[in-house]
Amino acid sequence: MLPNNYWLFIQIITILFITPGPQRILIISNSMNFGFLRSLWTGIGDISANAIQMILVMFGISTLVKAYPAILDVFKYVGGFYLMYIALKFFFTKINTQNDRSQPYRSSKDLFKDGFISAFFSPSAIVFFVVIFPTFLVPGDYLIIHFSILMTTHMFLDFFFLIIYAGVANKIAVFLKNYPNVITKISGVALFIIAIKILLTKNHI
Repeated sequence: MLPNNYWLFIQIITILFITPGPQRILIISNSMNFGFLRSLWTGIGDISANAIQMILVMFGISTLVKAYPAILDVFKYVGGFYLMYIALKFFFTKINTQNDRSQPYRSSKDLFKDGFISAFFSPSAIVFFVVIFPTFLVPGDYLIIHFSILMTTHMFLDFFFLIIYAGVANKIAVFLKNYPNVITKISGVALFIIAIKILLTKNHI
C-alpha cells in the first residue's frame, strides 16, 4: 500500500529539509524578528505552496516545464527578486530600542505570503517536484492514495523541520533582544545573499 521506495523518499526529503536553504533562512529571519509563533505563518505558506506544486505535477505540469524549460527562469527571477525585496525591507528597518515592544510588526497574512511566494517560485523546489517527485508515483489503482501519502509526508516533515529552525532562531534572538537592529541587519544580509545565489543559479531539467 505504501508508495514506491517510500523510505528512500523520506531519506531524500529529510536531507533536503535539514539543509539550510532560502525557506529555512526566511523562517529563521522571521522568527528572530517577529517571534516564534508568528513565524510559523511563513512555514504554513511554504507547505501550502509545495502542496499546490505537487498537485500541479499530478495534473501534468511537469510535461509543460520539461517542454519549456525557460519557465524555470521566470520562476527563478520572481522568487529571487521577491527574496531580495524582503531582504532590503529587513536591512532598512530601524527599530526604536527605547520602545518596550522592540520587535517590528508584520501581519500573519504578510508572513504567510513571504513563505508562499518564496517557496512557490523556488527553482530548486520546482526541479524536485518535476524531476524527482514523479519517480515515486507508479500509475495504477493506488496512485491517488500513494500521492496523498507522499504529499502528507512531505508537508509534515517540512513543517516539522521549519518549526525546529524557527525555535532555535527564536532562542538566539533572546540573547540579542537588546540589539534588535543587529538582528534585522543580519537577516537582511543573509536573505540578500540567498537571493543573489538563486538569481545566479543555472537551472537544469
